[in-house]
This record gives sequence, C-alpha cells and structure tokens, in this order.
Amino acid sequence: MKFIRNKLILFAFLALLFQGCEEPIREDPFVGIGASRWDVGKSANFLLSDDRFTALELEIVYMEGFKPTSFMVSEMRDFLQELTLKPEGIRVTEREIPAEGEEFYTTDKIAELENRYRESYNDGNTVSVFLLVVDGFFMQNEEEYFTIGAAYRNTSMVLFGKRIAENSGGFRKPGRGNLEATVALHELGHLLGLVNIGTEMVTPHEDTDQDREFHCDNADCLMYWAVETSNVLNFMQNSVPELDENCRNDLRANGGR
Repeated sequence: MKFIRNKLILFAFLALLFQGCEEPIREDPFVGIGASRWDVGKSANFLLSDDRFTALELEIVYMEGFKPTSFMVSEMRDFLQELTLKPEGIRVTEREIPAEGEEFYTTDKIAELENRYRESYNDGNTVSVFLLVVDGFFMQNEEEYFTIGAAYRNTSMVLFGKRIAENSGGFRKPGRGNLEATVALHELGHLLGLVNIGTEMVTPHEDTDQDREFHCDNADCLMYWAVETSNVLNFMQNSVPELDENCRNDLRANGGR
C-alpha cells in the first residue's frame, strides 16, 4: 500500500509539473472585436499586404432610404483590388438597417451604431472593413464647412447620407454616385494609412497647413483635404479623383501593390 501511495503522489507531482510547463493559451490580438477598436491607420499594413491577411471583406451597412449606389460599391471594390495584395479575394456584403431618424449624429452615436450592427470582424485569414451610411448629418460640422464622410476607427468609416442626397444630382451638382464614391474612397485611403497616419511617406507630401494635416498637398489627388468636406463640390470634376504617385508609392512601400 505504501508503494502505491508513493506512486500516486509521484504521478500527481508529475502532472502538476507538466501542467506548469504548458504554454498559456494566448488570444490573437489581431482578430475579433478588439482588433477593430484601434486608431485610424493602425491596420494599414494588414489591409494592404498579404503578410497576415490574404482576404478582405467590406461590410456595408446602410439605413433605410440611403442604400449606396452600385457605382460606389463597384468603385470601392476596384480600388481595393488595385491597391491591396489579397490573393484570396475581396468580398462585399450589403445590409439595410432601420433608419434612426436623427438629424445629427455624434461620434459616440456612430460608434454605438457600429457596436450594435457590425457583424464582420477580422477572422482567420480575412481582414474586415466596415462602412456605415446614416440618415442624418454630422454633429460637429463647422460653420464654414460641413462633413460628408469620416474614418473614425482603424477599420471603420461613415458616410452622411442626407448630406450626400442634398448635394448631388441637381443643377451644377455632381452625380450621387460620383460624390459617394469620391468621399468613400478618400476615407478608405485614410484607413490604408494615407497621409502619414500608419503608412509612412516615401516622399514628404503631407499638407503643412495645420487645419489640413493627414492630407495630400496635391490639389488633384484623391487625398486632398477638400474631398471630405463641402469643398468637394467645387473640387470635383465629372469623375472620381485618383491617388497621385506620391500616395501610391506610400502604399506600395507599406505592402500594397
């Protein structure tokens, strides 16, 4: 009996020893909800390269009455296919949610709506981008300019549908699809780290004006500061502006095409 008891004690000791030697299970910090709560630009390399994620999902959630044009969706897909390395492809999903009926949306309210309605997060080999289209205006509009869209988290952006509807499709106004696509691609550019917010500049080209930081100094570039404000109405031509060579070089240097 003494031999058996000593043997059981030995087994128990060895079990504790091996258990203590096991590596603790660590959660992947780059997937799930937590990986979508970073600052704008922090996921630029993940979005651009195939080092960690080889596929990309664009989740578009829009309020009733503000479904984006197929032109905007197509432009976003083409933009990502042209600039990112995702050998397993880019997938787009669209979903309607109830209109909130609010005239103004604060940044806190926008974040709360994302928390409520977002379904796609980084998972496995897929990195996710979230676009929300709301039925109102941005609360923090300045007197001189109003905001049409914004990137507000590392993989999150918002368009203000009522602003787009009011400022497109009429006399001397851009077509709705062109305006939507221009602002959406500009904000997507910020998620990719342009200009100098997660993707370093190969050649200095950030606007030096204090009110225009994080934007390109080239007035013909998609990342020019005017694009995300009411100034875009004077800035737009009959087509969506393109990234200039400086912005493209930045993206290539950070793992993109």
